Amino acid sequence: MLKHLIHSSLSFLLPGPFLPSPPPSSKTNSHHTNLSMAAASGRIAVVGDTHNDWELEQDSLALQFLQPDLVLFTGDFGNENVELVRSIADLKFTKAAILGNHDAWNTYQFATKTKDGVQLQLECLGNEHVAYGRLDFPRLKLSIVGGRPFTTGGDQLFRKKLLSARWKLYRALLCYGSYDLLLINENMDASAMKICGAAKGTPQGHSIIFLGHNGPKGLGSNMNDICGKDWVYEGGDHGDPDLAQAISLVKETTKRAVPLVVFGHMHKELRFGGLRKMIHTGTDDTIYLNGAVVPRVKRLVDNEGCSRAFTLVEISGGKIMKITETWVSVSMGRTAIAEEHVLYSRSSDA
Repeated sequence: MLKHLIHSSLSFLLPGPFLPSPPPSSKTNSHHTNLSMAAASGRIAVVGDTHNDWELEQDSLALQFLQPDLVLFTGDFGNENVELVRSIADLKFTKAAILGNHDAWNTYQFATKTKDGVQLQLECLGNEHVAYGRLDFPRLKLSIVGGRPFTTGGDQLFRKKLLSARWKLYRALLCYGSYDLLLINENMDASAMKICGAAKGTPQGHSIIFLGHNGPKGLGSNMNDICGKDWVYEGGDHGDPDLAQAISLVKETTKRAVPLVVFGHMHKELRFGGLRKMIHTGTDDTIYLNGAVVPRVKRLVDNEGCSRAFTLVEISGGKIMKITETWVSVSMGRTAIAEEHVLYSRSSDA
């Protein structure tokens, strides 16, 4: 019933008679020159949870070697590591990012007299932070829609005061017919509506890629599933219900292609040993990609450099063609592929 009510009332989201108009949530990024001219085609490099493993010069060399058209960051840069986030903001590649739970590690509510760590990180990233917003890339024919920031996964909102103060999970009155009224106030449903509102108005011909810190609910409950709980032996689904609901509603109401959902948070190495599944293929051809390869930096055997992890996505004609976990060695200014593991490959006749 709730989904039906939200679906019926989606036209009231942004703006509407019951919902105050928020700040503009969509931005167009066209100021970089390394974007592919091919429609809905290009290479995306995903940088999963860095947890302080980021060095601008070395990672820039690796990315120059990989030549992506777009770089996506899944958050958890450090425990409110402002200097590292400032370094990422200085990266000379087209990019989009979302903050994770570690990026609001110490801040429960925004400071009023001085700028706290979350405020400073948001200032550093500016429009490239896509939480509850959208970045359009016309030359790639792609739009990046951001999910909820700071998420820890599961059914509870984390850092609710920050979400309310910054992104205004508005008190929304939904109408269904002439009789049914539903009041939604600062909960998962309001968050799902906010994400849907960001997707509304996506340019014609663009495919939508969702970028979250954590993945959506509904992708499995085994410990090694893409969002499975690995800290309890019985497992469990630790995905975000608001992101799952938003993806479903956007597909239904916009009829736009959603070839890819990118996130992190749930680390590849499991708590009790073994490795997590980092790819999930939906029944409707959407690929769900977990980029949280942690740690993402390994010292080379000769101790004269490091290899750095990226997840590369090749997209063509709006379809995901290939995904690889790619480690790039950077040593004394030289770069090379150290390891490459194919996570997904579309058959030529698909």
